[in-house]
Formats: sequence, C-alpha cells, structure tokens
Amino acid sequence: MKLRDYHTHNRRCGHALGEIEDYIKAAIDKDLKEIGISDHFPLGAVIDDPQLAEFIKKASMEVEEFPRYIKEIKGLKEKYKDKISIRISTEVNFYTPGRALSRQKEVLKPFMDDMDYIIGAIHDIKWHESPVIVMYPNEEILREYGGDKIILEYFNKLIKLVDSNFFDVIAHFDFYRILFRPNNPEYSQYLWQKLLDLLDKIKSRGLAIEINTSGFLKKLGSQHPDDEIIKEIIQRNIPLVLGSDAHRPKYVGYMFQETIEKLRKLGLSHLCIYEKREQKLEKILYLF
Repeated sequence: MKLRDYHTHNRRCGHALGEIEDYIKAAIDKDLKEIGISDHFPLGAVIDDPQLAEFIKKASMEVEEFPRYIKEIKGLKEKYKDKISIRISTEVNFYTPGRALSRQKEVLKPFMDDMDYIIGAIHDIKWHESPVIVMYPNEEILREYGGDKIILEYFNKLIKLVDSNFFDVIAHFDFYRILFRPNNPEYSQYLWQKLLDLLDKIKSRGLAIEINTSGFLKKLGSQHPDDEIIKEIIQRNIPLVLGSDAHRPKYVGYMFQETIEKLRKLGLSHLCIYEKREQKLEKILYLF
C-alpha cells in the first residue's frame, strides 16, 4: 500500500528549506501515492503590527505571496500528474472564531475552489492573565502557570477551532507536549475527561485528526497525538490523516511505515484522504 503525506512545508514560510518541487520529488523518490502541499497560511492576514514584521516573515509567507503559492502548486500538479497525485492545502493558525478567522477567510475566499482540505492548527495560547505562550520547551512557564492550566486552555482553544466548522483536519493534536519535553504531561482525571469530550465533539463534527510524525523529530518519543490518545480516537472511529509536517524535503514521509505498523496494532484500519474537501476512508491493506 502506498501512503500519502498530507502535511508539508517549503521555503515560503521562512523557517523551512526547499522549494515545493523538492518536496514533490522527495515524495516520488519515496514512492508515496500522494503529497499534500500545506504551507503556513500568512500570519499577516491577522497580525498587522509593524514591530512583528520580522517575526511574521520567519513564521509564514506574506499575504501577497499566497496567490503565487496556489498558482505554483497547480502548475506542479499538472507537471507531475503522471507520477504522483498532489493536493492543495494550507495550515491555518487558529486564533479566535471572530475577527481573526474572518480575515483569514477573506484571504482564502478566492482560492476555496482549489482547496482539497484545510488544516487547522494551534501553536500558542493565551488567557487573560497570561502572556502569549508559544508551544516550545519552557520550564519557567510550566512552573508559573502549571501544566494543567496550559493544557486546559489549549483544549478550550481547540474546542473553538472545532466549533468554527471551517477546518477539515486538526494538526498535531497534542502540540502542547513540546512544553513538557523531555517529559510527557500527566493528565488529571478532569483533564482526561475534557480531552475525551473534545474527541466526542470532533467525531460529531466529522473532522479528521492528523497522525503527525514530526513528534519523533522533536524528541517526544512518539507521533502527535501520542498512543493513548490515538487509542481513544480509533475507538471513536474518528478519521485519521497521515502527515510528516516536513520542513525539509528529506523528512517527507518520515517514519510512516514504522508508525502505521505500530498503530495498526492499536486497531487502526483506515486512513482518511481528501479531494476538493470531500473526505473518504481508505482501508490499510498491507505495507510495502
């Protein structure tokens, strides 16, 4: 069975290396059936603070670059149509369901017919008494605010993302684990129930969750989300999408075979695929 990588980046986002075509060639070399191009959606659509201009350039493409991004993917899709299937996407950093999402939708509107799926992601959180907490190893932040509070606010933000009814795939579901590295978070009974309730909501809304193998590169010891959460996802028959989150061409399809073989033992039988935002399930028959 040939696999599909639905989460890749490229040099446009400012913190990845390589052109889009380099990632496509890497996918062909690794005998993937399909690759999704899903670079970071422009933060400039939401953040207009001149003091953050340099940060934005290092975190995502600029707003005026987005049409060129879509055009390039469409051209490469035609060029490589006989070698690999290419899907068009973008990873949108979720802020709020109000003004921020409205501005993101405004930029995306001319290209919605081109989209095969839209990834929703959370990379930071904030509540009224806190600064913006970026998901990055930080013992001081953990000590000051506590792991339970941080995970709770992350879940609260994920609930808003799900309730927006705009996204198809949730990226790196437990991204907050980076803050706890090299340890893993311990869930209180309350937090675990909150997580299970969130999964039930995701199931009811028909979203897919990503199996993101970049967790291994981050030295987390497993993919996002971890095995215990994936068990709950599988029990609920929530669709799962496979993605490397590659920021270098060499990481396209990273640890796919090992990860899928492991998760099959946990009950994984299907993977989710997308075309023009239509979700389908593909049975895992065998690997390589």
